[in-house]
This record gives sequence, structure tokens and C-alpha cells, in this order.
Amino acid sequence: MGRTTVVVEDLVFGDITITLDTGGGSVEVSGGWLPRTTLSRDPGATPTSWPPIGTSDPDLLSLTLGSEAEAEPPALSRGYVNRRAYTVRFPDGGGRTYRLVPYSETRSRLMRDKVVLGELRVSPGGGHVTPAGWRTDSKVLPAEAALGYALAVGLGTGGKDSEGAPSGGSVADAVLDILAAWP
Repeated sequence: MGRTTVVVEDLVFGDITITLDTGGGSVEVSGGWLPRTTLSRDPGATPTSWPPIGTSDPDLLSLTLGSEAEAEPPALSRGYVNRRAYTVRFPDGGGRTYRLVPYSETRSRLMRDKVVLGELRVSPGGGHVTPAGWRTDSKVLPAEAALGYALAVGLGTGGKDSEGAPSGGSVADAVLDILAAWP
């Protein structure tokens, strides 16, 4: 358990500083054009070994986006029947629902409702963050990008088959990806 800080050179939003504190159970995203965003585990919660933030229980998570504390924490739901993967759902209170949906062993897509905003990749344990691949036609807002980085670093990206082999190659997985993203 420790504290890791990385600077990501995001081509759309500038240089972003991301700090993951696995011991303290928090991830902070700041810099560039993004609002300061913090995803944190309840201080009294007993940490688990996965995800990097130490819990996937929405009742033990809090999110601050900019200066506003979000009323509803991100909710983790089972992504697929045949995979050890999870879809993170975050209703923003304004009628939109954001999802971080795994689509390969190491990558996840950030979605606003049914629109793919971009693809995120974080190495296991959160040590390396790849700049997100944002889709220009989706008109990603700075707060959405900050949310994507915070969820990806704090809760992890990607997934594996139940047998431990890389996922994402079969037609069945593609169909399950589509169904998991459906509201």
C-alpha cells in the first residue's frame, strides 16, 4: 500500500496529475482543463486487496467533482455472467448515467448513457495510466474526463474470463459487451 503520483499528457485536456493513495483509499485527479476530482473510500472501511482504492461497495465511496460533493456514489454492478469484470455505473443526478465498461483485459470504455466518450487503460495496481483516447464526435466535457480518470484509476479497468484467460475476442463477449452497456 502506498501513494503513487503520475502525470498524464492528455492530448485534449492537457497535463493531468493523478494521485492514487491505496493506503488512504483515495484517488485525486487535477490539472490541465479538468476540475479537481476525488474518489475516496470511507475512512472507517476495512480495505480490500482489489480494487486499487480498497473497496467496490458504493456505500463506502464518496466522489467530489470540482467543488461539489456528488449525492450518489458510483455503483459497481456485475458486468457479465461469464467474466470477472465489473461495470461501474454513476447516475449524475441530471438525468445522465455514466458507465465504465470493460471491453478487454486491460481497457474500459467511458460512456455517457449509450454514447462512448473514450477508452481508458490503467496498469494493474494503478502504477501506469495511459492517456485516454477521447472520441471527438462525443464532445467530452472536462468534468466527464475527470470522472473517467478517477473511476479508472480508483476502481480499475478491464476484465478477465472466469478461467483467467484474456477476454474480449469472441463474438459472445462482443454481444455481452453491448448488453452490459444497455440501460
